[in-house]
Amino acid sequence: MIRTPPAKDSTRNVWLQLGLPDAEEHYLKAELVLRLDKTIRAQRLTQTAAARRLRTTQPELSKILRGKFSEVSLERLMRFLTILGHRIEIKIGTVKKGGAGEVSIGDIRRPAA
Repeated sequence: MIRTPPAKDSTRNVWLQLGLPDAEEHYLKAELVLRLDKTIRAQRLTQTAAARRLRTTQPELSKILRGKFSEVSLERLMRFLTILGHRIEIKIGTVKKGGAGEVSIGDIRRPAA
């Protein structure tokens, strides 16, 4: 069975369903924003306090968390997550000959103690 990456799966990526040109990028940004929101909540930060730590404004952070992030770069979202204590890894490798590559976001597995 061939596993379709979530960003390329039209049942999981609404931007693909809508036929938008940068559907995979929009999906990845949405995943990062979801993690940003979860982290802010887990750390019990107000949007004002979070915005101050992220060196942005509360209205801009609110806009991002409400899903208006098309003008925000992936790099900026990754920087926000690192400021809040996340580690981000980018891995580059080859795929089977003739196969299409993929971009994905996943949680880092930590070994059991």
